[in-house]
Amino acid sequence: MMISKSVFPLLNQNSNLNSALSQNLDFEPVSDFNSVQNPISNSTLTLPSSVASGFSENSNFEIISLGGRPDYDVYSQIKEEERVSDIFRLSVFLTNKNKLLFSAPSGPSVSKNLNDLEFCAKAGVFVIQKLGIRPSIGIISGGRCGDLGRNKIVDQTLRDAEALERKLKKDGIFAKHHTILIEEAVKEVNFLILPDSLSGEMVLKSVTGIGNGIEIGQILLLKPEDREPKNKKRKIYIEQITQKGDLKNLEILKEALEISFNL
Repeated sequence: MMISKSVFPLLNQNSNLNSALSQNLDFEPVSDFNSVQNPISNSTLTLPSSVASGFSENSNFEIISLGGRPDYDVYSQIKEEERVSDIFRLSVFLTNKNKLLFSAPSGPSVSKNLNDLEFCAKAGVFVIQKLGIRPSIGIISGGRCGDLGRNKIVDQTLRDAEALERKLKKDGIFAKHHTILIEEAVKEVNFLILPDSLSGEMVLKSVTGIGNGIEIGQILLLKPEDREPKNKKRKIYIEQITQKGDLKNLEILKEALEISFNL
């Protein structure tokens, strides 16, 4: 099923893009790639070096579509070309209630710790804001607060979620720990941070596979190594990973990114 372009404010039929942004949102477009003005608290978000290094040059970005369900070898090539240690996905989809929702992380890399979750949250916020959308984060863990002490894995997700909430709030990002209550989180927020990349992938495939949601596409979040990339031209890779994905929706996402990252 093909989505409407109107889900992305910058693709609204308006010749003045800045005017379109101001009509749809309460904040100005971001022009500084090293810091992001947070639309919720009006404080400055300092990007971690692993995020800022990917968006530090005021040059045009090339948006590259990998199509639907690319071979895994592609990610190895991207890692080598872009000098990145990990590749996570920022999932973009519509729920069955036609709500635009973002989530992270999902594969191909497996998230290992709180640092990976923080990277995905801050990189995701940057991209979502560039698309002209006000981000609000709901952090999901593996249990309720009263479950602490019942299982080591669940305990760790609860502790990580609380720590991540504190880190993001300190940087002026709207974030709330919703425990395991994902169904309540989606009523309040538009960006879900899941406990790990496996959870993220299963949520996407459940919503779009078992449910009636629509995958728009995946934006690859590249976590850099300390080495300089082989190619200095900035690239953003997108793809679809579900069987029901309509590549026309991926083209709409590509168009939205091309406009928003090259204003």
